[in-house]
Amino acid sequence: MRKLSPGLIRSLLLAHGAGSGPWIFEAWADAFPGICVQAIDLQAGLAVAHASMSNYAAVLYRTAELLPPPRAVCGWSMGGLVAMLAAGRAAAERLILVEPSAPAEVQGTDPAVELAEGTFDPEQEYGPFPTGVPGRSESVLARRERKRGISVPALPCPALVVYGDELAAERGRSIGARYGATEAYLPGLDHWGLVLDPRGREAAAGWLRASGE
Repeated sequence: MRKLSPGLIRSLLLAHGAGSGPWIFEAWADAFPGICVQAIDLQAGLAVAHASMSNYAAVLYRTAELLPPPRAVCGWSMGGLVAMLAAGRAAAERLILVEPSAPAEVQGTDPAVELAEGTFDPEQEYGPFPTGVPGRSESVLARRERKRGISVPALPCPALVVYGDELAAERGRSIGARYGATEAYLPGLDHWGLVLDPRGREAAAGWLRASGE
């Protein structure tokens, strides 16, 4: 890992998952004292029915350009794959992946998945969201692109992959092995717990601190 001077990361951009929004990171800022923390809305300015993963990535790196460098990018679930796609153009010095949607290099590709536009209800597809966590319509196109397989040949900076019990193999250990990422396994946490439980953000903050020591 290329080391940074202590405290050198000045900003952190957070990317939410499918059907979620920036509110999912409401409690995260306090875990990163001295760092400008911004949770992005990946749907901002987009017609969601036509939104692709590359559109989401563009929203991320264009927002990152407005934040002070050196910067880190963190993405959860779908937002993790968006972060992987955008990290280079966002000039990220550190990348934090919280059980990210897997790229083609990990999950493989399925050319039989047909691309189509439209929106879907995430709670009908993924199950009920936790109490008090609002959902919203999500892009069919972006979801089908992920299922078909999106290639991320390499990452441009050191990365941390945070995972719990629910998706440990396909979105945790496999990601770490493929990209040489540092791994943080948080037993007892499911996919939602990784972003809602304090241990998720504490793991991310601890790794950022350690990378500057």
